[in-house]
Amino acid sequence: MKTPKAIIITAVYLVLLIVAAPGLSFLKPGLLRTDKAKATYRAEHGVLATTLVSAAGNLRRTQKPLAKALGGFQPIFRVRQSWHLYRDGPSTIRRMEIRVDGVPVYRTMDDHLRWAEPIFRNRRIRPMAETLVKKPRAKNRAGLGRYIVARARADFPAAQVVEIRSLWSKRGGEPKTHHRMVASAPEWTLEDDQ
Repeated sequence: MKTPKAIIITAVYLVLLIVAAPGLSFLKPGLLRTDKAKATYRAEHGVLATTLVSAAGNLRRTQKPLAKALGGFQPIFRVRQSWHLYRDGPSTIRRMEIRVDGVPVYRTMDDHLRWAEPIFRNRRIRPMAETLVKKPRAKNRAGLGRYIVARARADFPAAQVVEIRSLWSKRGGEPKTHHRMVASAPEWTLEDDQ
């Protein structure tokens, strides 16, 4: 009875090791699948590298259907997510910008536009600001927006318009307004504008 139990436990461990192997999910399943691809790779990198990369490709081809059939193992082990986290960052950069009478006074992570930055970078407020920028109809947008308008009216008494913009851009691209909220004198009621 001990031998079958040991074999089963070893097989389970091997399956889990293959399914959750760090970095394996980044390999394309077609890596060195054909003899032509192996010959080309061998000519450039040598026999040892070809053998190792070919073994990794075979392991990936075995792992992909297993991971799909057993689903949920990689998210539990968080292997895939943590590797992606350090690979290249988010594809879309989102920033909050606040304008008073059309003049920018605050923008997330901007060294020159830092009005009320300690508030927006506070660990309790920052998630609310990030959600406001990410979702046009965020649940917390009204409360945070009212605070921003009240603070802007106190700091800029002559202000007539306060605008909260969500700027989106691709890495290295020009930011564009995705959605915004505007409040103007004398009512100072926040209005969504997309």
